[in-house]
Amino acid sequence: MAGRATNDFPVQDIIEWDVRNWSRLMHYWGPVLEQLPRDSKVLAIGERNGGLSLWLALMGFRVTCTDITDVAASATPLHEKYGVEGRIEYRQLDIVNDEWEAEQFDIIIGKSVIGGVKPTRGRSSSRNFEALGQAMHNIHRLLKPGGYFFSAENLQGGLLNRYMRKRLNGGKGWYYLSLPELKGLFSAFNLVQTKTFGILPTFFSSKSVNMFMYFINSSLQLVLPKSSKYIAFTIARK
Repeated sequence: MAGRATNDFPVQDIIEWDVRNWSRLMHYWGPVLEQLPRDSKVLAIGERNGGLSLWLALMGFRVTCTDITDVAASATPLHEKYGVEGRIEYRQLDIVNDEWEAEQFDIIIGKSVIGGVKPTRGRSSSRNFEALGQAMHNIHRLLKPGGYFFSAENLQGGLLNRYMRKRLNGGKGWYYLSLPELKGLFSAFNLVQTKTFGILPTFFSSKSVNMFMYFINSSLQLVLPKSSKYIAFTIARK
């Protein structure tokens, strides 16, 4: 399985939304994940439909797939579709409030999770930066020394992205991170590498429009500052 190309995986089912931009995580994380032992103990957080758990299971890992609700009900159909349900355990986890045994995972992985956490379930108004910090503290605590956290998170992005987000009324109540805030959340880790991507979203119904948006994103990636991007892909080692 080493060196398996991104397009060999069912990218749409793994990423689900804004696929072309968020699937960059597979390019950034894949080479590191490929080097890690397949008997690593893996925790996937905020999984909902189980996309990242599917990806890691297809890579040969055994995964604990979690969400704050009954993730088995929502994720099992996808995993059965690809015949990997035998490599996946389903559990409920509130990454802000639950206190699992420390230092038990080699890998923790999550996509668009940290910005959505809140200390009081069902109350979006309780979402704040302190809750994000508590979630990160718990993630760090759950990792074994030398373990990896693979994180993809929503950033504030540039003016155009913020305007589009407001017009579409998207992300109401979500905490969109600034780059300094993101850096602060990862301060407890020994090694942190972050790459940013995405000037414009690729969530439109037209494939041609999404291709054009992705072309613009790729073309401007090295020209525009990091603060103009709205996705941060991070690999952090404890």
